[in-house]
Amino acid sequence: MRWVHTWPEVLPWLHGGELLLTTAYSWPQDPEEQRRIVRDLERAGVAAILFRAGGAFFPGTPPAVVEEATRTGVAVLEADQDVSFVDLTETINRAIIRTHFESLERSERIHRQLTEAALEAEALADILSRLENLLGRQALVVDGRGKLLAGPEEVFRVLQAEVELPPEPDGSPVALRDGTRAFSRSVRTGAGTPAYLVLVAAPDRPFRDIDFRAADHASLVLGLHLLRQQAVADAEARVRSTFVEAVLQGRLADDPALRERAQLLGFDLDAAYLIAVAVPLGPDGRASLRPLVSTEDFRLRHRLGEAVEHALRSVQLRGFTAFQLNQVVVLLPAGPPPSRLRDRIQAVYALLRAQLPDQPVVLAVGRPRPHHAQLRASLQEAQAVLSVVRGAGVWWYEDSLILRILHSCQDRDALEALEQTTLGRLREASPALYDTARALVAAAFNQRAAARSLGVHWNTLRHRVARIEELLGASLDDPDLRLRLQLAVAWDSLRSS
Repeated sequence: MRWVHTWPEVLPWLHGGELLLTTAYSWPQDPEEQRRIVRDLERAGVAAILFRAGGAFFPGTPPAVVEEATRTGVAVLEADQDVSFVDLTETINRAIIRTHFESLERSERIHRQLTEAALEAEALADILSRLENLLGRQALVVDGRGKLLAGPEEVFRVLQAEVELPPEPDGSPVALRDGTRAFSRSVRTGAGTPAYLVLVAAPDRPFRDIDFRAADHASLVLGLHLLRQQAVADAEARVRSTFVEAVLQGRLADDPALRERAQLLGFDLDAAYLIAVAVPLGPDGRASLRPLVSTEDFRLRHRLGEAVEHALRSVQLRGFTAFQLNQVVVLLPAGPPPSRLRDRIQAVYALLRAQLPDQPVVLAVGRPRPHHAQLRASLQEAQAVLSVVRGAGVWWYEDSLILRILHSCQDRDALEALEQTTLGRLREASPALYDTARALVAAAFNQRAAARSLGVHWNTLRHRVARIEELLGASLDDPDLRLRLQLAVAWDSLRSS
């Protein structure tokens, strides 16, 4: 109830929530007309009708009014002749004003305490706890994908089973099967809506205006908190990225300030580390290092970086990340036994796949180095692996024996001569022959598999094989020619990375 009015001639000025006082003066005698008036008042939002019974017009509340009010949900009250409408109006309006004043006082108190929470809270749960204590409601925060960010898991599971999450923002409360009601408010950070605040009310404690006002302010406080956390995370990421770049450039040894910063970030100057590189696969199935040329490229790299950070935290592996063009470079401690380290990195990759189900990703791992000055070599090994791998997965430099031999070979002229007398000769004769030789190596010289990968007919491949054998002066059944082609393809991939 928000105000008191008296009948008659009030219908045009009703705004909803009024208590309507009437002596039944000017009410029609016709029951159908009485029902029509009740329906009109219900549509206008009247909260209740109070009849003063026993007057000159009706001895009591008309039965048709009671019946129609019962049907439409309008409350009907009855008072005797001794009630003064003036006194009643003054008393009720005074009570309404007092209630509004108390509500404003409480709203101000909630506003003040939530503002304090915005300054003091370390996590979303701290703000929700303060809100729950102020309102006596359960509260939770879900992200844009409907996943729980903070709040009671048992309440989240009930909501998840009955309503679509995230819920319709800023809408009317929705009812669950047991009578529990819930409504949501958008939590905005200036760049979209990353989360939603949801308040839940028990069946016997419906929502009040104060709940909606508090939720509006709490959503703003939660948005400010997320902005602050994002700013801190971005600052930390920039510091870590700068630190990782300094390590990879070998600048720690000559810069005491950088060494001190590294130790404050948790980097152990005396421990062994390795480099892993995560990169999305391109349409061709390769993981090439390339510049970012579009907003989508930057968005994908950011998502990959976030997924790497989340995966490292999930397996409790303390790593440091940085960006190089489209790649995420990760500096990882190599302290655990080799088998356990491999298991944890495989777990990191499994989490990456789960977080980026629509984006194939490669994780290439260099060998551990006992000193930070040698970590650039571990990065080069990881990137060398990326230059030759095809397909998603975790790839280890120490498992790629041919690649390691080629990567460490000092006689680069011999490798160039090998490539020129095999693939180079085929490339000069025809790009199709060059592609065919690479497809044959990738298919372990299974000609039908190579034809399928090239998308050509079996007879076309046979003619190309005959031409390759003619140009190279040996049969592809010759183990020596096969080895030379395998090494040439590996070197060609390595040098073009």
